[in-house]
Amino acid sequence: PVYRKQWYQRRVRGLANKLCRLSKPNVPNMIPATLRHSVATIPQVRHMSNDSALMSALNNEILHEEGAVSYDSAPSGEPSDFTRSVKGATIILQKQFDNETIRVELDLNNNTELAPAEDDPEETPPQYLPSFKIEISKPQGKLVFNCNYHMTTEEQNLDQFVISEVAFVAPGEDENMAFTTDFGNLDYVLIEEFENYLTRRGLGAEFSSTLFEMSAAFEHHNYVDFLKNVRDFAN
Repeated sequence: PVYRKQWYQRRVRGLANKLCRLSKPNVPNMIPATLRHSVATIPQVRHMSNDSALMSALNNEILHEEGAVSYDSAPSGEPSDFTRSVKGATIILQKQFDNETIRVELDLNNNTELAPAEDDPEETPPQYLPSFKIEISKPQGKLVFNCNYHMTTEEQNLDQFVISEVAFVAPGEDENMAFTTDFGNLDYVLIEEFENYLTRRGLGAEFSSTLFEMSAAFEHHNYVDFLKNVRDFAN
């Protein structure tokens, strides 16, 4: 999976600042080593406007991100039996199971950073893990499971989600007003049976891995589109 790297973003800001400083007088007639990949000539760099410096930084980041992983204009692939729709940064998966409607909603803007390794905090790029919710609806109401991919133990696979909360929403009730309980505080047997309940509906380990990969591809796709949209706006 591809994860957005904060140190790439810091590099972009640093690059823009360096290009701006080159417009000041008495600058040595050379391009710093960190800018050797720039296509700008020395006179062009010296006379760049602030917006031009931003454009250069954006172009460099776009080239880097498109080169890091094959860029797909429309990432494909979703968990088996689900139909997929995309609304902005939100991915929605839906399917029928007997008389139930199963809906999975993942918002890329709710990604959470996984802290880098303690022994290498500067060199290890941070990873951004998605959170999502599963709704299982019937005429009697719906069960809502709030889930995430946050690593809680060394033994936990990163692409296997954990349930953080569960709620029951009665028909006509506002979901935000429904009682929600911490999943980890439930009886162990109840936790196990809830997990089996989801697995029987195709929401087990295979679903978890596929959703994880899909969200990573969409995150990268959206980040590249964000850079291109800002570049077009600033141009």
